[in-house]
Amino acid sequence: MAYDADETRRRILVAATAEFAEHGLAGARVDRIAAAAACSKERLYAHYGDKESLFTAVLNASFAHLGEAASVDFSSVEDFAVAVFDHLVDNPANQRLLAWARLEQRHDWAASFGVLESVRATSVGHLERLIGEAGEAGEADATGTPQPWSPDDLFALVLAIASAWVQLPELPDDQPRTPDVDAQRAIVRAAVTRLLA
Repeated sequence: MAYDADETRRRILVAATAEFAEHGLAGARVDRIAAAAACSKERLYAHYGDKESLFTAVLNASFAHLGEAASVDFSSVEDFAVAVFDHLVDNPANQRLLAWARLEQRHDWAASFGVLESVRATSVGHLERLIGEAGEAGEADATGTPQPWSPDDLFALVLAIASAWVQLPELPDDQPRTPDVDAQRAIVRAAVTRLLA
């Protein structure tokens, strides 16, 4: 069977995502990633370089997935917020990766700037279109009502609302908390509606 480099890279990213989400950059072990990806450490290093470069690749992939979720042509800001919420619910490891990067303060954010800027630009472009403003805070929308926030500010607020439940600590196994995702989704929609009122 011929060696498939793309498939090996995919397996490494999947394994590294799980490992980094669980242990962070400092606690992750390359040997565990390689074993989970069914490849040698040498193959892993050949594809991604060192552990820090692999973490950057994983984090950038998580940002790119968020960008894909935000790239749909939404019909309302509420729909945009719900799509972000659904993405975060479906990809809990992505928020953990971001939390580790912030906590450990070892990530080279310049290496992620291109992906982050693409996500921001796409998202803000949708929000500009949806709220009908040119992008300056204080300008009136289509109804003549002044908008208190720029699309960048609105993007930050929508992200905060959509990720609100991700910030809550996990309960011990003997006290399971089963979230009502449908109720949370409705809260996101209602909160963003009120934000825009």
